[in-house]
Amino acid sequence: MAYNFNKTARWTFYTAGVIFVALGLLSAMRPVVALISTAISMGVGFILAGINNLVPYFTMRGNPLRPNWLLPLGLLDVLFGVFFLSHIGFAIFTITTLLGVWVLLSGCLRLYISIQIKAAGIAKWWLMLASAAVMLLLSAALLSHPQVEGIILALLTGLSLIGLGIMMIAEGRIIYPDEQPAA
Repeated sequence: MAYNFNKTARWTFYTAGVIFVALGLLSAMRPVVALISTAISMGVGFILAGINNLVPYFTMRGNPLRPNWLLPLGLLDVLFGVFFLSHIGFAIFTITTLLGVWVLLSGCLRLYISIQIKAAGIAKWWLMLASAAVMLLLSAALLSHPQVEGIILALLTGLSLIGLGIMMIAEGRIIYPDEQPAA
């Protein structure tokens, strides 16, 4: 009996897909848990990034090419990571505020583009203006209520993970079918 590589690969895709769907459902059903997990991940990530900067700083002593900026950057990263882990609410606020600022800047850019395409004589320039207005209103709501933004972010993350999981399951089925094609 020959080893079935397709079956192994297919089940690898299925397993990963189910894991992503489960994580997506968790994020969508428990957005606060997802935000806390993201904040903790960021805190740990900052600490690891800081250590990653500090190790070469201390191991390259005596080397004229040692970048001295690694010490303050590494310490800053570690301190920021510890702060994030000890102040989860601040970490969540930071994540959600950055998203709100991005929506605001995107809305401003769309407003500018709508003015430019109107000047160029494009008839449906108002569609861009309408999307800019929606984004600017949304950014105002998000930046004035970061907790709402956090829930929206967790829901979007959940839906994205569910979509990714379903896609991986479909890829496993399509790329690695049950039967081998006839040679």
